[in-house]
Amino acid sequence: MNIFKKLRRQKRDKLLKAEAVRRRASALGIQYQDFALNRTDPGVAPNQPLPLVISLTTFNKRIDDVHLTIESLFQQSHKADRIVLWISREEFTEADVPAVLRKQCARGLQIEFCDRDLGPYKKFYYTLQKYPDSLILTVDDDVLYPIDMVDKLYRAYLRQPNVIHCHRAHQVTLDAKGNVLPYREWGATPMDGVASPLVFPTGIGGVLYFPGCFDAEVLNEAAFMELAPGADDVWLKAMTLRKGVLCRRIPDSRDWWLRFVVIEGSQKFSLKRKNKQKQDGNDVKIKAVFDQYNLWPLLKDA
Repeated sequence: MNIFKKLRRQKRDKLLKAEAVRRRASALGIQYQDFALNRTDPGVAPNQPLPLVISLTTFNKRIDDVHLTIESLFQQSHKADRIVLWISREEFTEADVPAVLRKQCARGLQIEFCDRDLGPYKKFYYTLQKYPDSLILTVDDDVLYPIDMVDKLYRAYLRQPNVIHCHRAHQVTLDAKGNVLPYREWGATPMDGVASPLVFPTGIGGVLYFPGCFDAEVLNEAAFMELAPGADDVWLKAMTLRKGVLCRRIPDSRDWWLRFVVIEGSQKFSLKRKNKQKQDGNDVKIKAVFDQYNLWPLLKDA
């Protein structure tokens, strides 16, 4: 095929895909807006033998849209015991909580205020202290989750209860000498179905943590705020690696972006761009954390 024709086709396919994703985001947004305003059925249910807590946080630029993410969590085929939304008193008072979120509280949402704004760390730091014996599923505040997101993670946990399961991850990639390559060069389809120290979960798809999976250092607030501010994925991976716990991405051949739909407009305010910048990006934070705790040998020996 002529190279120019191939490039044109690729560009056309990319545009068609983007339009399909946009249409799906719009349709789901309308549906979940209606559900959030009008439904009265519970969005949570008990689990045995361990309770399951879904934890997320948000900030002032997304507080008016986060109910859409929460509604997608209410609509899961496998429901959690609790869905906890952490917000900071440094940003919000009770009067700042949108009415639609207050309506969702009647269906099982818990809104918890914390005194210190730890950025994305709020979704694990406070939940881990309040529910240390629960399964904790961390999610992002800008995604409409597919109805089987929780179910697939929970079933994976039942099969392999000593592994951290996730829907999206990178594979830590080494060069010929065994040195870790820059983050942007890591593999995007990491050893699907294989538990490994090289699997690096990313929170957008949901990550399921079991009780006892973290090193005790995980709650060292001063350390994570100094070494990896805003990079909770880096810190949590380091703390499970230090504990000797493997991670695994759940195989799924379905189209990612049509299933895990990003809320329209939410990426105007995102840490992703910031974490790609050279001066304070993921590579700098990974190096800081892995140097501090001497974690590099655990990757090179994998």
